[in-house]
Amino acid sequence: MTTETTKTSTTTNNNNNMPTIIDDPLLLADLQSRVSDLELSKTHNDVSAILQKERADMLLHLREIKEAMVKEASGDGGSGSGRGGGASSKELEQLRAENKELKKVNAKQQYRIEHLVSNLRGALEGDK
Repeated sequence: MTTETTKTSTTTNNNNNMPTIIDDPLLLADLQSRVSDLELSKTHNDVSAILQKERADMLLHLREIKEAMVKEASGDGGSGSGRGGGASSKELEQLRAENKELKKVNAKQQYRIEHLVSNLRGALEGDK
């Protein structure tokens, strides 16, 4: 019974001497700030992981395209330009147009990614 009384009096002393988080608005504000920083950090990490996965997928896709183009070029034996010049020219124009469109899409996505990262960094620095 003596130990229970000692524990109770210690708790009472701690409550009287040390302010609780609820009682002290500065401690509460600091705690809320830390929680929001952690949440924002987690969001930033999630976004970074998604961007990294997206870039890895794009790289794999581009490698597949490159391999297909190399196989196609080696399959012609270098004589593809000599026969069927009209069809080859059409395909070449289509590929150039597609490449141009893909470069536009890629540039837009790169701009958006940089914009999002910049805003996220600004938000992280603004909260500090």
